[in-house]
Amino acid sequence: MTSTEIRPRPGPAWLRPAVAVLGLLYLALGIAGFLTPETAAVGHETSRAVWIFSVTPLLNVVHTAVGVLGLLAATRRAGSLIYCWVLFVGFAGMTAYGILATAFVNPEDPININWADNWLHGLTAVAGLVLGIVAARTASRAAAARAGGKA
Repeated sequence: MTSTEIRPRPGPAWLRPAVAVLGLLYLALGIAGFLTPETAAVGHETSRAVWIFSVTPLLNVVHTAVGVLGLLAATRRAGSLIYCWVLFVGFAGMTAYGILATAFVNPEDPININWADNWLHGLTAVAGLVLGIVAARTASRAAAARAGGKA
């Protein structure tokens, strides 16, 4: 590759702000969970919540980590695209676990997931999938257009 060639950039320009918004959402939820006084307790208890979302130390760490990673991924287009796919896979798994955990309530459940969390995680997985697919298709179309213009 010579210095005059332009490297293709994966992902459209709107992807980075979308990933930053998702990262901020989860970072705010994770930090708010740590500020809740009842956070240190473990087990299934519906009264421990931030707004309608359940609160446990493990879930707060996950939400905070997802938020920080989202903000870091938003600094680069390729990172944003990868983050979308990680969101899809990770939150699809969390949704599957959450559905089983809420269907079979276990008093020793360390994560304390409720139905609001299941909806949040499921919608996040869908958002990651849709953003990832649309961004990847946009990037491949742009690369094809650049390749067609060089010929």
